[in-house]
Formats: sequence, C-alpha cells, structure tokens
Amino acid sequence: MKNLAIAVLFVIAFAMPAQALTANSGQFQQLEFVADTDIPGLGDAKMSLCYVTSDFKILGYTLTSNIQGYALSSDGCQSEPDRLFSAEQMTTAQSLNLIDANIPVIARNSLERNVRNYGLWVAIGLGLLAVIIRRIKSLMGFDPRGPMRNKAAQRILSAMCYTAKCDGLVGSNELKLISRTARRLTGRVYQPTDIIRIADHIDMDLSPQDYVALGKGLRDREKDAMMHAVLFIAVASGRMLPSEYTFVSQLAHGLGMPGEDFRRVLNIALADMDTYISNP
Repeated sequence: MKNLAIAVLFVIAFAMPAQALTANSGQFQQLEFVADTDIPGLGDAKMSLCYVTSDFKILGYTLTSNIQGYALSSDGCQSEPDRLFSAEQMTTAQSLNLIDANIPVIARNSLERNVRNYGLWVAIGLGLLAVIIRRIKSLMGFDPRGPMRNKAAQRILSAMCYTAKCDGLVGSNELKLISRTARRLTGRVYQPTDIIRIADHIDMDLSPQDYVALGKGLRDREKDAMMHAVLFIAVASGRMLPSEYTFVSQLAHGLGMPGEDFRRVLNIALADMDTYISNP
C-alpha cells in the first residue's frame, strides 16, 4: 500500500517544476528539539538534546518522520548536530543529572508519531481502494449512480415496449415517455428509432416462460427497476387497461416478485406521475 501511495505522490510531484521537486522533495535528515541539558557547550552555553530524524518530503511537505537517535546541538537543534549521542552516553548523562531522567534512554518513535506517519498512507490507500471498487462496481452494474448494465437496460426497455403495445399501438407520446423513463431508471439513452424497432419485433403472445426469461439473470435492483418502469408506463395515462394489468401481473409472477414488493413499486410509480407526467 505504501509503495502504491508513494508512486501516486511521485506522479503528482513530477508534474510540478523540476526545481521545486529537487529542492523540496526526497529523504532528509533533520534535527528536532527534545530538551535543554546541563552538558557544557561552547563558552557558557549549554547543549540541547535533539532527535535525529529521517524525513520523507514531497514539495516541502513532510509525509513521514522517523526518529533515528539522539544528538547534541549548540544552537538549539537549528542546523547540524555537534555530535551524535548514544544510549550509553545518555545513561551516563542521566546518572550525572545532566539530562532529565524522564527522557527515554533509547530514541524511538512514539505511538502518536507512528499514527501521523502511516495515517496518511492508510488514507491514500483507502482512497485508491475506494476508487478501484467503485470502478469495478460500475463496470459490473453494482453502482447505483452509474449506468445500469446494458443487458438489464435492454430487458427493461423491452418490457416497457410490451406494456405500451398492450393496447395495440405505441404512440409518439409513449415513445418519448419510454425514452425518458429508460434514461431516468437505467442511466442509458435510447432514441425513439431504437424503441420503434423493438416494438415492431415483439410478439404479444407471451408464454409463462417468456415472462421468466425477461427477468432471468437480473439482480433484485434491476428487477425492481423493470417493474417500476412497466408500472409507470401502464399508469401514465391515468388508468391501467385490463391488458396492461394482465401483462404487469404476469411479469411480476415471472420475476418472482412478492405482493408486498409489487405494491411498494406500484406506489413509487404512482408517485412518479406527479413529477414526471405533470412536469415532464
């Protein structure tokens, strides 16, 4: 995960000016103030105890900072260390009360620093994973915000054409309504000529197996969308013809849709009339 995140950040970094990248990006050794000491330095000044850190930066922003050890500095850890300071020297200095005894003998990352270091990588990794999952879901038809699978959308379009043809003729208003409903419920665009071609080739003499075939291989969400679409087309005129009722009832049976789900989707289709019929 860390390698992937680094790669992404370097892609961003290399898109920036080369001078900025060279000056402010890479691995740097830094000093970080820890505490004042009573160890004598130059003149009357006392030495400062510092962490020696290895910092990874991109465009001047520190992404990770890992403690490597201790050092002593005569300028408050502002520039270069005067000398490195080992664990043995730290123990000796603390025994002589030259350094606060509460400071750990061995310099290492605290829990807070580790969380800071790796929290960003985790966030980047999770973000990349979310993008990948969303893309896969979209390609497989699982993303409700993306276009529906072409197979499911075509079945829904065919079912709407069957519904519209129950009275024997698919009128121009129904063509427009089917096209708008298909776009709204499937996220796919179909022209009136596509709808006419389907309507002209469908056979209204359907067997129970034909109704089952319309829903075969569809997911529950897609079956709901199909029933939503055909009910909306059936009730769009303000009434449902007996032939339309027969079709949608047989379709619900073929889809294996329980009565309570049928009523739920019917209520949604009726509610849609106020929005999409009064204000198309």
